[in-house]
Amino acid sequence: MPEFSHLLLIVVAIAIGWILGKWNRNASESEQSESPDASVTYYQGLNFLLHEQPDVAIDSFVSSLEVNSDTLETHLAVGSLLRRKGEVDRAIRIHQNLLARPSLGGDQLHQVHMELARDYISAGLLDRAERMLRDLLQQSQAWRRTALRHLLEIYQDEKEWDRAIEVGKELVPKKNWLRSSSNYDDTIHRSLAHFLCEKAELAYQAQDIHAARSALKQALHYDRQCVRASMLLGNIELDCGHNGAAIKAFKRVFNQNRLFIGEVLEPLHRAFRKQSEELELITYLMACYEEYPSTALLLKLVELIDSNQQAEQAEAYLAQQLKRRPTLRGLLQLINFQAPKASESARENLEVLQRMLSELLSAKPRYQCDHCGFSGQQLHWLCPSCKHWGRTAPIRGAEGD
Repeated sequence: MPEFSHLLLIVVAIAIGWILGKWNRNASESEQSESPDASVTYYQGLNFLLHEQPDVAIDSFVSSLEVNSDTLETHLAVGSLLRRKGEVDRAIRIHQNLLARPSLGGDQLHQVHMELARDYISAGLLDRAERMLRDLLQQSQAWRRTALRHLLEIYQDEKEWDRAIEVGKELVPKKNWLRSSSNYDDTIHRSLAHFLCEKAELAYQAQDIHAARSALKQALHYDRQCVRASMLLGNIELDCGHNGAAIKAFKRVFNQNRLFIGEVLEPLHRAFRKQSEELELITYLMACYEEYPSTALLLKLVELIDSNQQAEQAEAYLAQQLKRRPTLRGLLQLINFQAPKASESARENLEVLQRMLSELLSAKPRYQCDHCGFSGQQLHWLCPSCKHWGRTAPIRGAEGD
């Protein structure tokens, strides 16, 4: 067992010892006969711990401690420790044992119910956890929001989007003119928007365009800054041949979150090209670039200028912008322009530099979660690490966008 786990167990043992000491003093004053046995069991538990038998030690500690309102927190702490260590079966036994005790009041039983539901979630027994959480919703107003949040996690993991949306709506604060921005949590709104995006993707795969559009409209209702909803809507409209509607949706992405402009440049280009409006696209992207210098925008502008038989102007524009804001991707493109025109010896050196830059950029993460710092090459709408929706975005900087 790791040293840190030993330390935690010792802390728990000391806490139990303190409570037992207090209990034994009270028991001694009232001449209760149970205290010697309890004290002996406690010291046996301490002996097990010192001899590196922590599993037996915990069982000994728990059995030595009476279950009542004063000792409940200690039992819960031991159960929580076991769950965090991955010993979920033993945590379940402790919490089930607590539920069988008649000495606990209603609020305390609800607390134990919640801990047992968390045990079931950790064990992957989601049906049991769901039933217990549903019971809590009916029995306890105090634990209602916590139960709803755990249900939300279950339905999210199970990809039951309709049920996740139903629970999420119950967590949305009621409209209140007294609500201030300081106490407003947009996490639920953001999650709801992504649940609806998931539903829209499934509808679109089933060729139900109306349902997909309806879900995305609802997603933007819950989170006006949901770039995913705008990107999906733009792609749907583009596939349906509604180029003007697609352009409108893709342009909205820039206003929602400029970091994502690079994600829509290719479909935006296709929509403008289908309308034979590439010059209008260049004008629009240059305005965006002046407002928000981005490597993705710069490289797309260079590509568009170059495609209009203006290679020298494209190279000059790229070099000019790199002086203002140098980036590795921009430098690589400049080398791509200059290598074919260089002398043989210079070309060889430039090709070595090309390979080095390409390998360096391919090894760098492109996206990062601003909540936990998780990074990778793919865009995850749900962070694999912290499980927050919509917190991952393209990385900006000399090595990014």
